[in-house]
Amino acid sequence: MQTRYAGNGSVAYDLDRFQPKPRMRVKRPTLVVANPGVKARARRRTATVLGIVAAAAVVVGIVVTMLYSRAVLTELSQQIASQTAKLEKEQSEFTRLSAELDAKISLRNVEDYATQTLGMLPIDKSQVTYVDLSEGEKIELTSESPKQSLFDKVELAIINVKERLGED
Repeated sequence: MQTRYAGNGSVAYDLDRFQPKPRMRVKRPTLVVANPGVKARARRRTATVLGIVAAAAVVVGIVVTMLYSRAVLTELSQQIASQTAKLEKEQSEFTRLSAELDAKISLRNVEDYATQTLGMLPIDKSQVTYVDLSEGEKIELTSESPKQSLFDKVELAIINVKERLGED
């Protein structure tokens, strides 16, 4: 930075710095477009045609995918309807069989079968016996009850095993 002194000896500012500077004109280059040759035009046409074919292929692919998904959806809807009808039929059969089972097992039917087919009679009050277990359980052995020897106990156990095997 250069400092200038005025004629009277005082320091002054350089006001030239704040003056607008003349602009320099920059010469811009001119673009020259050469006429494209036949090969360049053919390449552009080929690229355009390939782009159109690619876009058409994508559109056709999307349409085919949509049609296929609709066909699958229709088939699955038909299967659901078929299975729903089958389920309703089976539920009505279940209801019918449950009612039939309830009718066969009802208490009235069991009583009728017992009295008519098996010849049983309804219970009478004289047949009821009450057992009082408040005193506890006791086993009394009398002198008449035979004492079993070890051999008798083993023999009885073998007979019991044979009976059980014969029953199964």
